[in-house]
Amino acid sequence: MSPNPPHALPSAPVAAPAPGNDSHLRQLSPLLVWAVVFADIGTSIYYVPGILYAEPSVRDLAPFFVATALLGFVLLASKYTEICWRNPDGGGVVTIASQAFSPTWGAFGGLLICVDYFLTAAISTVSGLQYLGSVFPVLSEHVVWFAVLTLGVLAVVNIIGIRESATLSLFMALLALVVDLVVIVIVFVSATPEQWAAVKHTAMLAKDIDLSTFLIGFGGAWLAFSGLESISQLSPAMRLPIKKTAARGMVLVVATIFATVPILTLFAISLLSADVKLHESERFLSELAFVGGGAPIKIAVVVSASALLLFAANTAIIGCYHVFMALSERHFMPSGILVRSRRFRTPHIAILIATVMPMVVIVMTLGEMKLLGDLYAFGLLGAFVLSSAGLDMVRWREGQRGWVFWLGLFTTLLVYVAWTVNLFHKKDATIFGVFTVGAGMLLAIGTHQKWFTDWMYQLPFMRRRAESSIEDHAEGLELSEKVELLSLSQAEAIAPLYPSGTLVALRSHNPQLLSEAIARERGRGGVNLYALFVEERTGLFVGSDKPQIDREAAEALNQATKVAEREGFNLIPVCTVSYNAVEGIVRAADALGVSAVMVGVSSRSAIYHLLRGHVVNGLTKRLPNNVRLFLIS
Repeated sequence: MSPNPPHALPSAPVAAPAPGNDSHLRQLSPLLVWAVVFADIGTSIYYVPGILYAEPSVRDLAPFFVATALLGFVLLASKYTEICWRNPDGGGVVTIASQAFSPTWGAFGGLLICVDYFLTAAISTVSGLQYLGSVFPVLSEHVVWFAVLTLGVLAVVNIIGIRESATLSLFMALLALVVDLVVIVIVFVSATPEQWAAVKHTAMLAKDIDLSTFLIGFGGAWLAFSGLESISQLSPAMRLPIKKTAARGMVLVVATIFATVPILTLFAISLLSADVKLHESERFLSELAFVGGGAPIKIAVVVSASALLLFAANTAIIGCYHVFMALSERHFMPSGILVRSRRFRTPHIAILIATVMPMVVIVMTLGEMKLLGDLYAFGLLGAFVLSSAGLDMVRWREGQRGWVFWLGLFTTLLVYVAWTVNLFHKKDATIFGVFTVGAGMLLAIGTHQKWFTDWMYQLPFMRRRAESSIEDHAEGLELSEKVELLSLSQAEAIAPLYPSGTLVALRSHNPQLLSEAIARERGRGGVNLYALFVEERTGLFVGSDKPQIDREAAEALNQATKVAEREGFNLIPVCTVSYNAVEGIVRAADALGVSAVMVGVSSRSAIYHLLRGHVVNGLTKRLPNNVRLFLIS
């Protein structure tokens, strides 16, 4: 006699995971943490020297200001490392500001970082195309429209979903670092005595600087370290212990920034002619490479710079839409932002907003790098200030009063000074930032306080839509409650009571697949069948291990349960989260001890398989030899 069916078990729908059982999501080693952060922060060297030089009061003093801002960068980097391990589920400035002050301040921080992401995507896209424009001039001549088109392509790519990014980040970061170091070495070797004299002259210019010029240059130079905040979003994907992984990754980031950014800035400002610095400010590094190593080295810089910059633009889009989702989950943004594409299961509305806003910024600024850089400073430094001050407040409440606390307070003061200077000196950026964040805060507070909901519910059309939506949601809840889902750890615990040799991977209702699986298991003399749903979270920001089952998945599992019951079988519905569907299926097969995995064959496009990975090919390579793979068309 078979055991009682699973629906008689006291287990509830997927519960919050116990600490540590999301380790399969934590793929980032210190090296990969470095790669992801350096692939973002390392792009600044391609455009910051030119933006600083374009500031009339800075000009040839740019290397000095980058060097002075390095002190603040190191101090702030140590605080971001602590933010990582204090918040293992990520969230960055949103989480730390909420903890330190209030959820509303967290929403404010989230909007600041979104402005930062908007400008990161915009400036990285324009800069990448400007570097390509040194080889293909048509791109520079029509940079605005090519940038908009590029962001449109990135929107499509993200809606389809990128399966993995960390390994690609490592390749891109290593490529950029190697090319940067090659340029430095070539300039060192080939520089003439006259060029070394120019370098020395530039390095000595700082002795005659006044306070006003220092503050303007110091505030602007922080742009060289944009991307530092991205490490705080990676906590959910870092290997345990997070404290060690984040610290080692950040040490690598700081070391590589020290080895490249100040030296390349000094060489570019010192060795490029005044005419080049005036007319080619968008691509200083490729022009420096041409001076030191000729056309081949210039081409290498163009290729690595454009690739890394466009990759950074994509990373900014990913980070931005994850912040939108975090704000929506905290009820500071409309719930519609969380809606996922039925085909690709990605948050397509959030992705579209995260790409349309940079497009608008590029069109409004006509792709001018100096203006984009000015706008960039508002959100970047604002997020830095709020993150740093938030950590100070948390430390204060814990009773910390030692040198670490006071050094952290000094760090906050440095960043606050830089932000304040930019607020007064770059008025266009201040107007843009205040308007954008102000509108966002109005939307956030209005959403949180239900202002807009109450107003819109007065409109007959919106009331009918709301009532229909509520009815559909109620039906969805009723449907999901009919299926008691087990997490993979729960299913593994009861596997000895419900032995089965067959695991069915489901995405939607597939009667043929279920019939074949039941026939196979019946032939083995079994009466139990495992049905697995993998919630695939693309990109690096995978979040927690708690699955979120949509209506389609709940319907598929509910129908599968009914089919199994009609055949006299116990179907155990299992759900897990993974960055990769193949990884989730392989892990489930191992945990449940099955001898066969059965999947349906889809007819998805080649582009989909390129971006998301081909499940069948992945299973063929990764399933153990003792587990057979069955494909059901």
